[in-house]
Amino acid sequence: MKSSKYNIYLSANERFYVFNQLSSDLREIDSELNEVLIRGEIEKIKDSDLLIDLQNSHLICEDDLQEEYLILCANKTFRFSNNTARITLMPTLDCNFRCWYCYETHIEGYMSPDSIQSVIAFCKNLIDCRGIKSFILDWFGGEPLLHFDDVVYPISIAIKEYCEAKDVNFTNSITTNGLCITEEAISQMNKIALRSFQITLDGAKEFHDRTRFSRDRVGSYDRIVENIALLCRGITDVMMTVRINYTPANLQTIDSIAVSFPEDIRHKIFIEPQLVWQFKDNINAITDVIANKMEVFHSLGYQTRANSLPTVCSWCYAENMNQYVINYDLKVYKCTARDFKVDRHSVGVISTEGIFQPNQNYYKLLLSDKTF
Repeated sequence: MKSSKYNIYLSANERFYVFNQLSSDLREIDSELNEVLIRGEIEKIKDSDLLIDLQNSHLICEDDLQEEYLILCANKTFRFSNNTARITLMPTLDCNFRCWYCYETHIEGYMSPDSIQSVIAFCKNLIDCRGIKSFILDWFGGEPLLHFDDVVYPISIAIKEYCEAKDVNFTNSITTNGLCITEEAISQMNKIALRSFQITLDGAKEFHDRTRFSRDRVGSYDRIVENIALLCRGITDVMMTVRINYTPANLQTIDSIAVSFPEDIRHKIFIEPQLVWQFKDNINAITDVIANKMEVFHSLGYQTRANSLPTVCSWCYAENMNQYVINYDLKVYKCTARDFKVDRHSVGVISTEGIFQPNQNYYKLLLSDKTF
């Protein structure tokens, strides 16, 4: 037997811990076992029950096991044996803002009534033909709430009712800039079980309002904060993620956002800091600063992601063969971080009958050995 090469050893205050990235097993151990595992001297362990326990937790494994094969196998299983469908729909690529960092080309146009019926037919076909047990409907754009009444609501209610009839778990989520939220829309959102939200703030108010504006609106920070509060109070079992886009310029002020929200809703809000992609080369230099800012949010009652250990079996949701990104023109992609004017990014199209018609890109991605 040998120690897993995916063990991570930690010590603090004369206490010892080991975490395995393959099994996600985390436990406290004594100093003697810690030394044995680090040195790989498994033969010193005489307790047969402990040996079995360590092997079941993958903290130790057979000498001849090539552990990377377990990662590849898990990836294949996730890719081809997944009974969860995730459909990201983009009602439009147009947006009511023009943020400087946005990678998308904003195009006027939206999903037509005929295309809506094609999308509904496709989703029903997917549920029937793939043995789907969980269905995630995910709204993206552009700004999807520009077409809430004529696209988001009719598709959502049709798929929700079909999932209920087929005993399929249904989840409805949206990424939105939050400006178009109204109390009337919240009432409709509850009817379609739209409970999961990701809404972005571009730093503290003074920075946000310089970034998030339009021809008819100078500042949007206060309105978006108010709308987030409306959602937290009005949506049943809300799952609210406030993503804070930070840059080297606005980084030092982002913790001031914490006092923008009333205390009674803070426990419903998950704070997700995100470095604006144009500054990705700066990330190592500001990691500690972000950690300190998140401690401020946590202390004031928000949900935050605790410093977590890396797990090598993690992968992108696009690995799932039952995952599709469908544009308003019915072209299909595997990722939202794309320029949708470039055809080479498309993996196929949805036909008028609701059938996915893949192209060569789809097969190349699906059969690639190292997609992650």
